[in-house]
Amino acid sequence: MARRLKVMMSEQLLQRLDDAGDLLLVDFSGLNSHQDFEIRTELRSEGLSVNVVKNSILKRVMTDKGTEFPEETYLGPLALILGDTDAITASKSIATWRRKNRKKMPLKGGVFEGEILGPAEAEKLTKMLSVEETYAAVVSAIAGPLTGLVAITQNLLTGIPGVLQAIADKKIEEGE
Repeated sequence: MARRLKVMMSEQLLQRLDDAGDLLLVDFSGLNSHQDFEIRTELRSEGLSVNVVKNSILKRVMTDKGTEFPEETYLGPLALILGDTDAITASKSIATWRRKNRKKMPLKGGVFEGEILGPAEAEKLTKMLSVEETYAAVVSAIAGPLTGLVAITQNLLTGIPGVLQAIADKKIEEGE
């Protein structure tokens, strides 16, 4: 590859990395063209892009950026997953796709909120709650007791007219 082309690719990749924030590195070896198209389409629908970059260029750009992965990360073909969503959402999307397609595309690393992740840490992202799931859990935890309080208050208010009617009936019977 011509040096000028490598420089242009490096500059473009550096700009995309600066714009993205979180990223994942996956091993895409063993995918046929249909599977490659399928995962790219699925990830694109979730606001993610799959970029296959020459390992030497990726390594140089990551080093220039101050993000250094272990040497074994760069062994084999790598795809870079970038996008508008966080790394948790991206890893869950990849994990879902892997379940459907029998465990291809292992995660080789990533960057999550500025922290460098190895393969084991990147795999742990697939089991974490996404931001939306965390919001739902918090709302549910708050709404549960409030719903119970509303039900108790409603039962109390429903019972008051019955008690007042019983008192009125008793006084009528006693002749007051």
